[in-house]
Amino acid sequence: MDNLEEIFDEFLVDAYDGINCNGNILKFHTLDKLTLSGTFNDVPILIIKNKKELVAKLKTYLDIVMKKEGIVKSKSNIKKCLQDLWMNACYEDFSMPYLFLENRINFYINDDFLSEEVRYDRVVIKRSNLNSSKETPYAYKAYIDDKEKYYLPSINYGISNDTCYIYNITSKENTYDRYDNIANVLSISLFLKELYKYGIGKIKVVTCLPMRKVNEDMLDIFNSLACMFKNVSISSYPFEKDEYMNVFISDFDKKSNLISLIDKE
Repeated sequence: MDNLEEIFDEFLVDAYDGINCNGNILKFHTLDKLTLSGTFNDVPILIIKNKKELVAKLKTYLDIVMKKEGIVKSKSNIKKCLQDLWMNACYEDFSMPYLFLENRINFYINDDFLSEEVRYDRVVIKRSNLNSSKETPYAYKAYIDDKEKYYLPSINYGISNDTCYIYNITSKENTYDRYDNIANVLSISLFLKELYKYGIGKIKVVTCLPMRKVNEDMLDIFNSLACMFKNVSISSYPFEKDEYMNVFISDFDKKSNLISLIDKE
């Protein structure tokens, strides 16, 4: 990727006009496009303080992603990976792209969390790999192993240093929908329990991605968790401290009461 800087420059030109990404429009400007009139204040501004450093970080990221997914290093594929990357950026990520790339690299490097299947009574927990078009490289999956499998909401997450970033919570067919709220809380609480066992106590819930829709129900789910569990606390809401809902978790009981609720159904 000796010509990565040239490809990146072309990508920035494309993003200035807007790129159609499966129905979503990727559109942002760089700092040198910003004018005092505020003409471009309706789209994110990518702040590049040191281009060589940023391109070096991009190369590290692309090397990891393309190797992991078996993507051939062609110009078109590099541009597609760049599109996927910036589609999953929040406003702060555009203003701090070096930290954003460091986090994305760490998401891929931290691949030992939930590397093996976990079972709690009739609840089975595992991890799935996602491609680079998704918000994160990994998703937490859980299901209730009954006469047939009932899938709990899945969670797209990434781990960087001592923090877990949660981007989305989704359901699928054949879900445990008798009590949707219980299913959400059960899924998240079990996920947080595994995170705490792994040594993670800080959670950042992503609630604002300018290029794509975010599950707004996540705030309600975490508010419910904070009310139900003393070891789950919300330190700040979006745009109070930063763009995230910031959550802290502490020690969990040996057995979750929510698991008992399933056995009573």
